[in-house]
Amino acid sequence: MKFGLMTQLQMPRPWTETTEREAFWNCIEQAVAGEQAGFSNFWITEQHFFEEIGHCPTPEMVLAAISQRTSRMRLGFSVILMPLHNPFFVAERVATLDILSNGRCEFGAGRGTTPYVVEGLGFDPAKGRDMGREAMEAVLRMFEHDLFPGYEGQHYVLKARHVIPKPIQRPHPPLWVAASALDSWTFAGLQGFGCIGVTRNTPDETAPFVRAFREGMRNADPSTLVARVKNDQTGVFAIGCVDTDDARGRAVGCAAARWYYGDNDAALNKVRFATDGGLNRVTDKIASRSDEQLIEDAMAIGGNPDTVSRQVEKWAEIGIDQFIFFLQAGRTTHDQVIRSIELIGKHVIPRFTN
Repeated sequence: MKFGLMTQLQMPRPWTETTEREAFWNCIEQAVAGEQAGFSNFWITEQHFFEEIGHCPTPEMVLAAISQRTSRMRLGFSVILMPLHNPFFVAERVATLDILSNGRCEFGAGRGTTPYVVEGLGFDPAKGRDMGREAMEAVLRMFEHDLFPGYEGQHYVLKARHVIPKPIQRPHPPLWVAASALDSWTFAGLQGFGCIGVTRNTPDETAPFVRAFREGMRNADPSTLVARVKNDQTGVFAIGCVDTDDARGRAVGCAAARWYYGDNDAALNKVRFATDGGLNRVTDKIASRSDEQLIEDAMAIGGNPDTVSRQVEKWAEIGIDQFIFFLQAGRTTHDQVIRSIELIGKHVIPRFTN
């Protein structure tokens, strides 16, 4: 099993004049610490307008900075909101990151599902899936051809141009999508994309999704496959904290998970999970469980390294290839994040990689 880190630069109020800049620099420090600890991947989500919840609208810039301070860790978009960007810009940014990182870019793509974000940028969320599909088709053609021959679809009409630079990884960096529903996991497999889920579904609930992904990957029709090279990897990201003190690690990890899933007073919480059945459905699934149940169900990750290793094992048993720790969540401090990274590297990762 591989191990990753994920962030979206959460920033609960109250703020000081330096809170925002510190969060960005802390993010870079956490990535460097992650590579030193043995993490294989660092993922950043693309967020717009979400005060407190996510302060990183330009993940390519943060990943580029991280690329100059690391040498092995793979750097991932989780995900680029494809309909919100001109496909030319997407190809240019992905390829530039791949060059700056010497071929370490992971290309996660999504359609953007939160109306507050999508509509704020002038797009119709109902068209997102089709726009995302067309944009990805166009971007992959840009990577394939010295002279991009152009693209004409329902949503994009793009002229023939030399699209530069080209990525180091050919024909393209590994492709990923994020998913929570069964049909999304199946779709990922059929398209040849790797798939990242979330631990607000338990391992038992996620196991059928992983099987559907594997079946889709096996049965994908080469003539309709989007990816030129299949990425048969699965991952899940989990909110949590690791501490030498088991009770403290559990408490901090569960508090972070509850904040992330909506148990907070951030003004924009009411619109965040609009397409996942609404905030109440997402929050209630977490709120209906005690901290002990969240830990037992491996939905929030917390405790000492032994406890956390037992939780990770539950995800390994259903066939997850990469376990992604989302440590910078809610009111977890930077020092707590760094300590978690160090403990995971020293005591958890070796149990699954040796």
